[in-house]
Amino acid sequence: GLPPLALGVLAFTEDVGSALVIAAAVGMVFLVGMIVGFALVLRSKRLDRVVGDWLGRLVSWVTGRFGRAPVTTWGAAAVRFRITTNDLLAAGWKRLTVTTVVSHLSLYLVLLAALRSAGVSEADVSWVRVLAAFAFVRLISALPITPGGLGVVELGYTAALAIGLDDPTKAKIVAAVLVFRFITYFLPIPLGAASYLYWRSNRSWRAAAAEGAPAGE
Repeated sequence: GLPPLALGVLAFTEDVGSALVIAAAVGMVFLVGMIVGFALVLRSKRLDRVVGDWLGRLVSWVTGRFGRAPVTTWGAAAVRFRITTNDLLAAGWKRLTVTTVVSHLSLYLVLLAALRSAGVSEADVSWVRVLAAFAFVRLISALPITPGGLGVVELGYTAALAIGLDDPTKAKIVAAVLVFRFITYFLPIPLGAASYLYWRSNRSWRAAAAEGAPAGE
């Protein structure tokens, strides 16, 4: 939902073309439709099975061209998805929402700080334009094109932020994007590896959980 929201803010705060305004409006309509559709699927057992079966038939039609067996279990899988998702949301929707918003906002602020530290001023690239670029690149990086969006993310940020700027400012943007990616992508890798090794070696919390588990579990 962030890309159409960012486009809408950008359209109202800066002098942009009519194409961007139309894109923001279409994106908002699409966003509302997605929310309504997803809510209906989560509420209706019959609808999620219908949607799952329909998607299964569509995929079967495509994969059948390559001699693959038809998909027959997506309807049941959609029902299971609805049940587990409802349970998950009922138990922790507040924590999930807050964590997701904080995660995205933190990444955006790191990108903005990297740009400002590299000398890209508000007059060069406004915070709203940075937000719009961040939103669309995050959406693109959700597709598993490369591991962690490596290369795709850097190119996307640079292309989106450097439109219409002179070469020295473009160079600053490239530097800022590389700093941002080092902090948010490369730096967490050794930290994650160290955390994993510690989790594998330290079994104290697992023993405590096992002792408190009911008999037979």
